[in-house]
Amino acid sequence: MKKIKLILSVVVAAFIFSCEDATDIKQPGVLDASAAIQSVSDMSDALNSAYNSMDVALDIHHSAVFTDEIRIGFDNGGQGQSLYRFNLNNGSAGPSNLWLGSYSGIRRANLVIEAAGVVDATGQEALRDDILGQAYAIRAWHHLKLASYLIVDMSDDSSLGVPIVDFVTSTDYQATRNTTGETFQFIYDDLDQAISLISSTSGSIYFSKDAARALKARAAAYREDYGTATPLAQSLLNSYPLANQASYTNVFADTSNDEVIMKLERTVNDSYDGQGQTGASANGGWAGAKFAFTGPDLSGSPYYEVATNLWNAFDPSDIRRSVNAVEFPTPNAAGRVVYTVNKYRGSEGQPLMNDHKILRSSEMALILAEARADANDPAGAAGFVGQVRTARFGSAQTVTYGNAAEAWGGIIDERRLEFAFEGSRYLDLRRLGAKGNRTVDRASQDCDPFGACTIPVTDFRFTYPIPFGEFNANPALREEQNPGY
Repeated sequence: MKKIKLILSVVVAAFIFSCEDATDIKQPGVLDASAAIQSVSDMSDALNSAYNSMDVALDIHHSAVFTDEIRIGFDNGGQGQSLYRFNLNNGSAGPSNLWLGSYSGIRRANLVIEAAGVVDATGQEALRDDILGQAYAIRAWHHLKLASYLIVDMSDDSSLGVPIVDFVTSTDYQATRNTTGETFQFIYDDLDQAISLISSTSGSIYFSKDAARALKARAAAYREDYGTATPLAQSLLNSYPLANQASYTNVFADTSNDEVIMKLERTVNDSYDGQGQTGASANGGWAGAKFAFTGPDLSGSPYYEVATNLWNAFDPSDIRRSVNAVEFPTPNAAGRVVYTVNKYRGSEGQPLMNDHKILRSSEMALILAEARADANDPAGAAGFVGQVRTARFGSAQTVTYGNAAEAWGGIIDERRLEFAFEGSRYLDLRRLGAKGNRTVDRASQDCDPFGACTIPVTDFRFTYPIPFGEFNANPALREEQNPGY
């Protein structure tokens, strides 16, 4: 049930980065926590603002269009065609929106974190600490998002990471990139703080202890630190059983929270209630509006359709096919068979508006599969993939892999089905594709007209650039640009 409407505060700043850790540095002209937040109630409002910075519409769009989740729709008027042709550079919308949105969210979280040390919380210490813990988790979320797109090799601790920002910055603050090892240790530390401070073990719409644990499991998997990821993922899989077929459908209709560890709630009249930027890798708006103009079916003017090969990858007995896509045979307005995106049909009577299920137990199962593949245990990996497939098919599914490479390929294939249109495919291919011999998989009838059928997962465009706009006032960052840009 929809209960909470997030409050967007006026404490928003865009800023430019380049410099090293600057913990405890006071910047002149900064609206610091003591000025912006003067009570625990103010902290709560500021926390809502920080939550409101969390969105995955950018991820959903970029991943779907750049990889192989969509084909250009019959009602397309040019939307996304450049990105579909694999055009990505430091002037593209995705990198700029990721950078600015993430660091704005980090600043909002830092306001709450700094306020915890100065507000009078007499008699409200537990509430203050709970709010503080959630702010640490939000800060970790944003740093991990930046890391997942901008770090070339997340398993190489000595490589360039992302700028760590752990204080309230001024608008002219500049920072250079920390190392990857420093970046992930910072994320781990923030999540450990969150786990120790947050009062609720579970609860889907705010960070709970379990949600912070799930995010740490994801971060550890990205880093290939499966020794850290495994116990976290196993405990969460035990606590959040996989949804059965009926419940799975209800999860994506926003009427069930089975297997959902955390979601970003979207409700009528909140700040995300609107069409947003259609055909753009940008946050905001209804998730379904990243694929269609007015509704989820043929009559909703789909400018993207479900890719042919993705549709064909779904078995008719797999509940994920009907959750993700609807088939419209000919004759129809397109003059051909059309598969529309169905994952974001809408809720509360609003077409295309649905919650974002950002942490689910199926991800924990597939992290455990990764851990077994990494340990050269293909049978163990098959067992965890089989658990997911059994839940989705509604009957026992036997999965076998002959070696670790087959296991990696199978894990990637399963993630393609499980997290379709959720912003995962681009990151999955870039971090796992080479291990499993997988890359962009487009049908010729979808891609031939655009001259863009595939791209190696080793291509530099499987890592985001630092956006060009950061260089003018911060030339040091230019020296730390990712290869190829």
